[in-house]
Amino acid sequence: MQKIGKLFIVGLEGDSLSAEELEAIKALKLSHFIFFKRNLVSKEQIESLLTKLNEKTGLGLRAVDQEGGPVVRLLPPLFPQLPSLYALAQREKPAEEVRNTAKLCAQNLKELGFNFNLAPVLDLADDKAPSFIRERSFDKESSLVAELGTIYIKTFIEEGLLCCAKHFPGLGGVDLDPHHSLPEKPEVTKDDLYPFVKAFEAGVPAVMTTHLVVKNIDDKPATFSPKIINMLRRELDFRGLVLTDDLYMKGAAISSFEERVLRAFISGHDLLLLCEDFWQSVIVIENFIKEAEHSYSLKELIAESLGRQNKVLNSFLPS
Repeated sequence: MQKIGKLFIVGLEGDSLSAEELEAIKALKLSHFIFFKRNLVSKEQIESLLTKLNEKTGLGLRAVDQEGGPVVRLLPPLFPQLPSLYALAQREKPAEEVRNTAKLCAQNLKELGFNFNLAPVLDLADDKAPSFIRERSFDKESSLVAELGTIYIKTFIEEGLLCCAKHFPGLGGVDLDPHHSLPEKPEVTKDDLYPFVKAFEAGVPAVMTTHLVVKNIDDKPATFSPKIINMLRRELDFRGLVLTDDLYMKGAAISSFEERVLRAFISGHDLLLLCEDFWQSVIVIENFIKEAEHSYSLKELIAESLGRQNKVLNSFLPS
C-alpha cells in the first residue's frame, strides 16, 4: 500500500515548496506532478523546484500542458513560442511543420527537466468549433488528425519523452466545455475514434479521457465509465496508461470530491489528475488510502495499475 501515491498526478501551490508541502509529499509518497504558470517563473526557479522534488520523491512524471497556441504553461523567454496545432495543420507542409514543432517542444521540455507533455489533442475541430477546442486540434478531418497526431507522437517518443493523446473518446461536435459543464453527445463515430486508433498503433504511452457522456455507450461520464475504459483496453487494444482529465473540473463534479476520485479509479484509470487545491488533494488521497486498506478488490486494481505504470515508465524514465 506504500505506493498508492503513484496513482495521482498532483498540482502544487506555487513556485517553491514549503516544509509542510514537502512533509505531505513524503508522507503520501507522491511521485507525479503537473505544473502550471503559477509554478513556473524562471529557468533557475524551475531547476530548483524540480531538483528538490526529485531529491524527495525519486523519478516520477513531471507533466505540463504544452500544446501550443492558446494552451501553454511555459511562455517566452522561458520557452519558444509554439503555434497552435490547428495553425500547423493549415501550413503548406503540415507534416514537416508538426514534426519540427514537436521536436522543438520535446527538446526544450527535456532541457528544463519535464518528461511528460499532455498533448496532442486528437479531437475533431475546426475554426467553427467552440472556443474551448477551436485551435487546440489539428482539423475536423479524421484522417488528417490521425496523420499529424501520429507524427507528433512518434517525434516525442524519438526524443525520449512521454506524450498523451486526448480527449478520449473525442470532444468533436460538443458545444459545452468540460471545464465548466458536463457535455453530452449521442454517439462516438468511427471518425472520432480513428485518430486514437492510429495513436495507439504509433505507441503513444498515455491517453486522457474526458468529462463527457456518450449516450449510446453509458449514462456515466467517460471519467467514471468502465464501459469506456473497456472500449479502450479491449476493443481498441490500448496497452498504455489511462489518465483522467482534471478531477477539479466542473464537468467531473457529479458527486463529492472523495467519491469522484474513487469512482474514476475503479472505472479503470491508472492515473488521477488533481490540478488545483494541493491541500484538498492531500485530504482526498489520505481518504483513498484508508479506503484501500479495507478493500481487497481495490488493492487488486491498484496492483494492476501500478504494474502498467512500471511497464510504461521504465521505457522512458532513467533507472
